[in-house]
Amino acid sequence: MVNYIGIGVYTLQEAALYGSVSPNKLFRWIFGTRIHLPVIKSQLFDEGLVSFYDLVQAKAINVARNEGISLQKIRDAIKTAQDCYRVEFPLAQEHKLLWFEGNLHIELPSGIYQVSGRPKHQMGIKPIVEPYAKDLHFDGEGLVSMWVPFKRFGRQIILNPKRQFGQPLVGDTGYRADMLAEVYTAEKSEDAVATAYNIDIKDVKVAVAYMKHIKKAAA
Repeated sequence: MVNYIGIGVYTLQEAALYGSVSPNKLFRWIFGTRIHLPVIKSQLFDEGLVSFYDLVQAKAINVARNEGISLQKIRDAIKTAQDCYRVEFPLAQEHKLLWFEGNLHIELPSGIYQVSGRPKHQMGIKPIVEPYAKDLHFDGEGLVSMWVPFKRFGRQIILNPKRQFGQPLVGDTGYRADMLAEVYTAEKSEDAVATAYNIDIKDVKVAVAYMKHIKKAAA
């Protein structure tokens, strides 16, 4: 039995919504099809669920695809990073997997190495720039520990796999963004929701704005 504590757990539909990735793409990347192998080796494959690390890596895959990098190159790079360099979650590791001139590279203390295309394992001669997402926070070992996908009204939405299974929370309130937004829809009053839950009205505003934002992105 899988221990869900600390890894985040989402249904496919939830992960697609939070990650602004179509459910069909997400399914293909995580679970594969009859024709294509999965791109990510998921911790929750047998359960048909998506972990926080799957979600973050899927976001990175989406960025890479938008850069014109093929799924085969991404799949190849992830496998090489895992098998040869023992990086369990290459696309969820700080500055670990990077892309440059149509191929993927891995950054290690000893240098930068190409892990897709030919040749592999050779030292990169040019520096490769930024991580794939600016709103990720990392632990002491460089593994993503928190994602802050939305900020407004001086508040932020946080996805942390160690808090409420990685569901989007409004800052430090402990309340889920979707729950506050649903209550607002019923009450039609931000003040009423803030009073009922003893939170600032800005917390309600950011929850409502975030849910509208991700639903619009998914449309």
